[in-house]
Amino acid sequence: MEEMAKLSIDKLKNIPETLLFPLKARYLETKKKGGIINDPKSVEILDALDYDAYKTKQINISHIGACLRTIILDEQVKNFLRDHPDGVVVNIGCGLDTRFPRVDNGRVLWFDLDLPEVIELRQYFFQETDRFKFIPISVLDPSWVHLIPKGKCTLFIAEGLSFYFSEDENRQMLSIIRDNFAEAECFMEILHPWFIKMSANRTYQDPISTRAATLLRWGVKSGRELETWFEGLKFIEEWFVVKKALYRFPLVIRILFTVVPVMAKMNKIVHLRFVGNRKT
Repeated sequence: MEEMAKLSIDKLKNIPETLLFPLKARYLETKKKGGIINDPKSVEILDALDYDAYKTKQINISHIGACLRTIILDEQVKNFLRDHPDGVVVNIGCGLDTRFPRVDNGRVLWFDLDLPEVIELRQYFFQETDRFKFIPISVLDPSWVHLIPKGKCTLFIAEGLSFYFSEDENRQMLSIIRDNFAEAECFMEILHPWFIKMSANRTYQDPISTRAATLLRWGVKSGRELETWFEGLKFIEEWFVVKKALYRFPLVIRILFTVVPVMAKMNKIVHLRFVGNRKT
């Protein structure tokens, strides 16, 4: 395969730098012998961006967490497609996510939804098809709902997004889905409020992680709390990211997870279902 030409990092000047964090995590684990994830597309993208993923050599436990959340979501999306092979998936705030080629069953209709400037960058690395489409609109702008077919089993994914939104913005996002997609499901990554508070004054080895921490705005202890927001939103279950592969973390971190149990619950994937369609 012909190597992709280098794309100047200047192409990211209008793009939130935080979208590089999960990409870098998947890159490093893919390149590492015995890594927890194998994602060649992330390697292709980051290499093309002419970005030095190794400029921070120290292992960042957040990188491990980012890969584990990806693994959990990949597994759950595959479960959804097993039960609904002709379903619709909407990937909210897709950034430079590479999930579609990993989980594609040959039948799903997939939409990547993000801001116009992000989709513009994304088009450099991915080609739209009849089943793989881009929507360059904010999820908080309800006009995007008219681009998604109705009457099909629909799954929404919100990975690496909710904690950069305020509570009001998260309520708005979920209410737009509830009002327009009967019986839809959602996998939503959510942080614990303790982690957000702790991260506010923390400096990481990785400057991207440090900047990302200052942008964190919202979290809840359990996804079950979202059921109280409005009628028609049902909590199904949640998966704690750290517990997916605790052994992958350094020993000192595993001890901390035991001594401070809340640390093991700092990041979770929440499964929600929208019961009924509120619009007539």
